[in-house]
Amino acid sequence: MKLLAVLASTLVLASSAAAAELHPGLKGGVPGFPKIPGKWSHVDLNVTIRRVPHTITLDRGRLTQVSQTQLVIRESDGSLWTIPVTNQTIVAMFGRRASLFDLRKREQVETMRVDGGPAVRVRVTSRR
Repeated sequence: MKLLAVLASTLVLASSAAAAELHPGLKGGVPGFPKIPGKWSHVDLNVTIRRVPHTITLDRGRLTQVSQTQLVIRESDGSLWTIPVTNQTIVAMFGRRASLFDLRKREQVETMRVDGGPAVRVRVTSRR
């Protein structure tokens, strides 16, 4: 029951304004990270925003490669995921604004993508 309530509130947060930069038809800004309980590594949320369906994808793992165009993360199950990034990707380190150039291998990160596009958000949750 508690999980259902968390997921419902997550959908509301996500549907508030998913990645206006990537979807010019949407008004508003990039949504914040939803709170997902438990130990997760990959989540797909299907939401409808202004009668248009979108998929928000969250990934969590340890950085294995960092470049100006992509991140590679190793998730807890050992799988590697390549996450495209752009100069529009919002990066945060421990609650402070940062840039892609601040990211380092072995940091624990979470990423957010919309409709299979590049990451709209990356946040560092722990150092090596």
